[in-house]
Amino acid sequence: MSDLTVKAERLISAVARAFYEDDAICLIDVLLRDKYLRDDDMGPRLSLQPRQLRKTLQFLGEEHIVKFEEVDDLAQGGSQQTKFWYIDYNQAVHTIRLRLTLLKKMLEKEELDARSSSFYLCPGYNDKRCNGRYTEEEAQSVVDPNSGLFLCQECNVAYNNSVDPPEKKTYTLQLVDNAQDLLKAVDRKRRFNVQMSGKMIG
Repeated sequence: MSDLTVKAERLISAVARAFYEDDAICLIDVLLRDKYLRDDDMGPRLSLQPRQLRKTLQFLGEEHIVKFEEVDDLAQGGSQQTKFWYIDYNQAVHTIRLRLTLLKKMLEKEELDARSSSFYLCPGYNDKRCNGRYTEEEAQSVVDPNSGLFLCQECNVAYNNSVDPPEKKTYTLQLVDNAQDLLKAVDRKRRFNVQMSGKMIG
């Protein structure tokens, strides 16, 4: 067995365990081991009812993991055409690589969005006293030169000419970050990289 075949089998097996349910995993395992199987042989070997077997085969076919060839048993004295199922390694690996690339890009975008989604809120925003929500870039432009505080401009203008203005801390912007979302995004990408480490081909 060539190195590429071994790598392909490892990749297909790893992806099956990462994304598919038990029936699909077992079916893939047996096809990786035996290469070609009649559809009427697989059910008893996997303890699957015919309906569940057909459903799983259809699903893996739509996923471009398995294919079949029809063999005419009539010529060999049989009673019908028989389907022999197998894994087309080239098609399966190509499909998996494409989907993993798209998944990786999605996870990277998720992390980037979490890193860049911090923002500033004025205490009055939650009380609906103002519309003081600012991006990090916008907040840099509303620094009070006297105090160095990030002040809500809407409140600052409203209180600027007030005889008895409130303390500036009541309309000083507060940083709201996405720490939890960022940690989740980083962990999802880390687990993806660990699962796929050493299993990609090319």
